[in-house]
Amino acid sequence: MVLTLLLVGLALLWFSKRQRLGKIVISSGVALALILSFPLTVGWISRPLQRFQPLDDLTPATGSRWVVVLGGGYSSPERVPPNGRLSAASLERLVEGIRLYRALPGAKLVMSGGSESRAAPIAQVLADAAVALGVPRTDVVLESTALDTAREAEEVQRIVGADRFVLVTSAVHLRRAMSLFEKRGMHPVPAPCGFWPNAGLALPASGQLVRADYANHEYMGLLWASLKGQI
Repeated sequence: MVLTLLLVGLALLWFSKRQRLGKIVISSGVALALILSFPLTVGWISRPLQRFQPLDDLTPATGSRWVVVLGGGYSSPERVPPNGRLSAASLERLVEGIRLYRALPGAKLVMSGGSESRAAPIAQVLADAAVALGVPRTDVVLESTALDTAREAEEVQRIVGADRFVLVTSAVHLRRAMSLFEKRGMHPVPAPCGFWPNAGLALPASGQLVRADYANHEYMGLLWASLKGQI
């Protein structure tokens, strides 16, 4: 949104006589970038998304046979260990998934996520990282075809059936994920990770723009899933 405003404003300044309008559009883009750079703004935007609490009390998950970890991307270089290839979001999800797997006797780790290219699916990289961190390969189950959360819900259902299971993903993503899984009649126990801290009146930072973009993606995803009747 910011980039669009800046480009439109520049086009007006360079290729039209609407100089005043161009200045207004560019100023709006700069102002929006500044506002979205404040942690306080991003905290306010993301608060409705991060509504689930960490799963410290395992009572709701008692008896769960599955811990499902949704993929969050990875880098392609294969010369580093699998845990080093995972994105920050994927690594957070994996660590939380392993913690819960170890706290639930007899549970299996379900790694979910496909790949749009010929590269290894994210589920495979997650599984390799879990094994490298001490999880027995026999306790890891792969769902390596889904390319979005709605499809992940469909494919994971083929694995867990009607069983209760723990659903691990980023805190800002969990609201949409829970809605998609529950819509299919499944019984997920929410296990958020990677919470964004509320830094109050801290100074603007470029990283907050990334978080604002992520939050916007989640809201658009919720709207799209609602329009398609998936939630």
